[in-house]
Amino acid sequence: MTDLPFFRNDISFVAYGNSHLSVLFVSALLLALVLVASKKLSPNQNLVIGRCLTVILALSIVVFTIFELIFGRFTIADDLPLSLCNLFALLAPFVLWNPNHKYFEPIYFLVMAGTFQAIVTPDLYFDYPAYEFFKYWITHVGLVLLMIHYMVCFALYPTAIGIVKTFGWLNLYVVVLLPINFFLNANYFYLIEKPINPSVLDFFGPWPVYILVAEILVMGFFAIAMIPVFLAKKFVSASKS
Repeated sequence: MTDLPFFRNDISFVAYGNSHLSVLFVSALLLALVLVASKKLSPNQNLVIGRCLTVILALSIVVFTIFELIFGRFTIADDLPLSLCNLFALLAPFVLWNPNHKYFEPIYFLVMAGTFQAIVTPDLYFDYPAYEFFKYWITHVGLVLLMIHYMVCFALYPTAIGIVKTFGWLNLYVVVLLPINFFLNANYFYLIEKPINPSVLDFFGPWPVYILVAEILVMGFFAIAMIPVFLAKKFVSASKS
C-alpha cells in the first residue's frame, strides 16, 4: 500500500509549482462560495456549513495522525498537534461549534496573521497526491475559510482591543511551549529554528533574533488582519441594502 502515491512521502513539494497554484485557485473559488452562501443561505444553513467545516478540520488532523502511526512515521517531536494551526483545527468542533465572539476573536487574529502566511509561504515537504499535502491544505485553507465564514455570516467582528488580548494569549502559549520544545527536542511554533522552506521569518535574522522581531511585528500583522474585518462589514452592509 505504501507504493501508492497517496501514501508515499518522497514527492517533494515545490512552492508556487502547479499544485500550489492550483490550491490557491481553488481556495479563491471556495472563498467566493463562502461569500455567496452568506447572502443566499439562512443562518441555520450557514451554521451547518460552519459545523461541517470544523469537523473536516479536526478529522484532517486525526486521519493524518492515524496514517503516520500506521506507517511508523509518527514522532513526538514533529507530529503532536502543538502548532497553532493543527491545534485550532483539532479543537475547532469544540470551540467553534457555535458562533462565539470570545473564542473566535483570538483564533481569528492568529489564523489571519499566521495561517494565512502558511498558505502564501508554505512549510510543506510533500507534494500532491501525498496525504500530508491534503492535510496541510485542508487545515490551513479550511481555517481561513472558517474565519471568514463565521465573520460574515454571524457578524463576529474582531476588535482593536482583541489585538492586545490575543498578543497576551500568544505569549502565554510561547512560554508554555518553549520548555516543551526543549524537552522533546522539537521545534513547534518554530521557537528553536526557522522552517527549512523559505518563509517570512527568513527576513527577521538568526535565532533568537527572529523570535524577538516576530514579537514586535506580530502586532502589525494583527492590525493588518483588521482589514478583512472592515471589508466584511462593508460586504454585509451592502448585502442588506
